[in-house]
Amino acid sequence: MDRWDRSSQLLISAAIGVSRTIGGLPLEHPLDTIRTRWQANPTSSSNSWQVAREIYVSKGFLGFYSGAIPNTTRRAVKQTYRWPMMLFFPQFYHDHVLSHRLQKQYPRLPKILTGLSIANFEILVINPLERLKVWLMTSPTRISLLEFFQRRSDTRDIIRELYRGTSAVFFRQNISWVTFLYTDELIKAKLRNYKQCQDLNHVDLFVAGMLVGLVNTGAMMPFDYVKTQKQKFYQNNDSLMHIFRMTLKQEGITRFY
Repeated sequence: MDRWDRSSQLLISAAIGVSRTIGGLPLEHPLDTIRTRWQANPTSSSNSWQVAREIYVSKGFLGFYSGAIPNTTRRAVKQTYRWPMMLFFPQFYHDHVLSHRLQKQYPRLPKILTGLSIANFEILVINPLERLKVWLMTSPTRISLLEFFQRRSDTRDIIRELYRGTSAVFFRQNISWVTFLYTDELIKAKLRNYKQCQDLNHVDLFVAGMLVGLVNTGAMMPFDYVKTQKQKFYQNNDSLMHIFRMTLKQEGITRFY
């Protein structure tokens, strides 16, 4: 019965995650398009309104939904495994991998290992869809998804291009997942300790979510910027470190944000 309850919990969490993705996509995708276009060509526009206008002029209203197919697929697949893994891995590391002494010394280690496990699994699954999404979003005109494959000469070239920017994705995903799970656990624990109660109300959860979001965004955005540079339509073929150095040297750290 316990095993069935656990399986049901994982399946329900996956279904809720997919439903949330589909429901939020019509509003979130245009904002994602504006962010990605701005990251791809940061010097061509000074604010998000100029980016939005440039998208509308070059592609029309549907331009805000460029890359919608790979993005919807990416988000749905991600939500399918994300919540089940977040529920499964901490318990798995707690019960079967880490010793009691180690867990007592580092109580948040299961969360860190969970973040690393999800992130590195995600790189293999998500990177090709992320590449297609960014390529379509940053194209100068509206083009079809099939054109990406028609421009490549053979299967090896297609695979290489689909996994372009993997190094940036590796750092982004690992930093994003670890900071998210670790800070979420830490901030909620601090709030419970401060309030001397285990149950947090909606305001507490909102405050915790905002703080976690700020930390997570601040940590991963530089790598997200580099990823877009590597995966965009007119891709930047410089190394990850070279893009970092040149961006910091020429435009400062604010360019990453």
